[in-house]
Amino acid sequence: MRNLAIAGLIFLSGCAHWGSTRHPVSDHAEIPILRSQPSAEKLYVQARLPDGSHGLFMVDTGAGITAITQSLADRLGVEGKDTGRSLHGLGGETPLIRGSIEHLDFEGLRVGPVDVAIGVPGIPSHAGWMPIDGILGNNVWGEFQIAIDYPADVMELSRANGIAFPENAQDIYFDGRHLVVETLISAGKEGAPINRKLQLELDTGARGILLSGNAGNGFEELASEGEEPIFGVGASEDVPVSAFYRRTRHVPIQSIALGGALVETPLAATWINYGQGSHVGPQDLNGLIGHAVLSAHKLLIDFPNRKLALVESTREARQNNGHSTLLAQDQKRHGRSKARGLFRAKMHLAEENYESAERELLRFLKKQKGDGEALSLLARIHRIRGDLEGYLHILGQISPEAMAREGELVGAVNTLLLGGKEAEAAKLVDEAVKLAPEEPASFIALFELHLHHGKREDARAALKQARRLKENPDAFLMRRSRLSLAEADTFGTASHLRRRLALYPSDGFALWAYALSFPQQGDAPGTFRKDMMGALNRLHPDMIPLDFAAAAHLILGETQQSADLVQQGMERDCEDATPVPERSNCEAWYRAMGDQDLDRALSLVDQALAADPFRPDFLDTKAVVHWRRGELEAAELAAAEAVRLNPADVYHLWQLDRIRVIRGAQRTSQ
Repeated sequence: MRNLAIAGLIFLSGCAHWGSTRHPVSDHAEIPILRSQPSAEKLYVQARLPDGSHGLFMVDTGAGITAITQSLADRLGVEGKDTGRSLHGLGGETPLIRGSIEHLDFEGLRVGPVDVAIGVPGIPSHAGWMPIDGILGNNVWGEFQIAIDYPADVMELSRANGIAFPENAQDIYFDGRHLVVETLISAGKEGAPINRKLQLELDTGARGILLSGNAGNGFEELASEGEEPIFGVGASEDVPVSAFYRRTRHVPIQSIALGGALVETPLAATWINYGQGSHVGPQDLNGLIGHAVLSAHKLLIDFPNRKLALVESTREARQNNGHSTLLAQDQKRHGRSKARGLFRAKMHLAEENYESAERELLRFLKKQKGDGEALSLLARIHRIRGDLEGYLHILGQISPEAMAREGELVGAVNTLLLGGKEAEAAKLVDEAVKLAPEEPASFIALFELHLHHGKREDARAALKQARRLKENPDAFLMRRSRLSLAEADTFGTASHLRRRLALYPSDGFALWAYALSFPQQGDAPGTFRKDMMGALNRLHPDMIPLDFAAAAHLILGETQQSADLVQQGMERDCEDATPVPERSNCEAWYRAMGDQDLDRALSLVDQALAADPFRPDFLDTKAVVHWRRGELEAAELAAAEAVRLNPADVYHLWQLDRIRVIRGAQRTSQ
């Protein structure tokens, strides 16, 4: 599912002053920018904290204030005070808990004390495996001139006009919180653009261009309308994603001029708050300019003198892998400390260096015997390598409570069941329900056990208890559809999938599963077509799951529509896919979904699997190709192998169930 993730946009409700007193040690600093992976959009920098450790923070010029995690506040002994005021972001509104950090130090350039908001919902705790301590907003950056060299992944900070600005640098508005720049946006087709000057906030934490309210006026005839989830500061993790779906418009942008530069990067601006209904985000938000506009340039911002420029980078392009940097720092600081093995293993896992990760975990476990998180990660490494016996052996050293907490319980139970170890699975489930009755995973594992044995009423009761613990009546709809599928209840299966599609119109698999499940008699095909088109029409054209839509049209007998969608999908999703195995799998998948040239599809997916034989998604493609070819035994084998490698994923479980139902029906008819 594609999300518009605009993190870190925070505005203060009320008249509070967020400042910081200077304690200069140096007037200039150059610090590396860290990313969680190559081409990642979020930028992170490190600052030395009062306790001498380094904190990792997102660079967010769209944030009026700095926000830190509760864990960092606890570590530094920062006490929060409820101010009675609120913070407003795209994700909603949350109480302002205010504290203060004595200082932050950037390679000798010091600022502080720094007022901070503590424990704000929507602030990420991790980027990949990197632990994030918060976001640095404009009550920090407003002290400086800053230069963010996106291609070179380096940031400069200066107090005393230490950064040279070009003569054509642009005037900006900055009130201590909001950084606003006048932009000229050209939208529509080349040769006949619609141009508008707009005052937009420059937000290094945003993804692209966001327009709000009247800022999009004049672009109506160019825009598509659809629904998508809008996340941001204030978005609670306890709320289902479906609650964040909003009606938006997408405006095709050809170019944007700001900071003395013309950026010709075609992209779709997201336009919110253009009609009646609830308002998303702060009332005074006009719009944002983010990463997609800035990423090929060096961004210069002079906060004290209110200037901005966008210039070419003159340094050698590089991208700093934050995981590698944190790993090297940890090794330098702590040497061969076994106690650091868990952290280091995570850094290695981010780079898919499984051998080094395993070595660090084994060293760590010599000191911290029985640690559930470390054993869980070690087990996953064995599973990724296809060593399922090793996976189960290691999980056998973890308590059921730890398995549930670490997200391994359901996978362990399904692996045991698929391996014919039913007694062991039953024992594990029984212990989990007794020892971790507050964990939904305990009852999902119980559901899987009962479903495996055909005890459908017991499975239904277990799923009901899991929903009760989850406190969401719409939880586990895909598993509920699996139960109906096992009961040969086509109406029940379709009903659950229909509900899922209504909540998540961009869930392509729910669409395809619904297409495979609706009864073929009566009004059902017409109802499905109406539901399908209703869901797809709720989406922006670029967000339609073309693969699953092609398969659904094929089931309806609409072969030309299916073929057209397959072609569009291969052009959109496969042509630029890298590396080669990914591209091969992508084309094979689309051809399987459209029932096209299945010999080529099989050859392509076999090539992908030859390069990486333990990829569940590649095996899933192989299963569907064999299914389309009528080779159901081979399809079931491939689907079962995908489940063994990803045993908790309801998608793979559903695929295996469906293939087994089709194969069973074939046996009955023979």
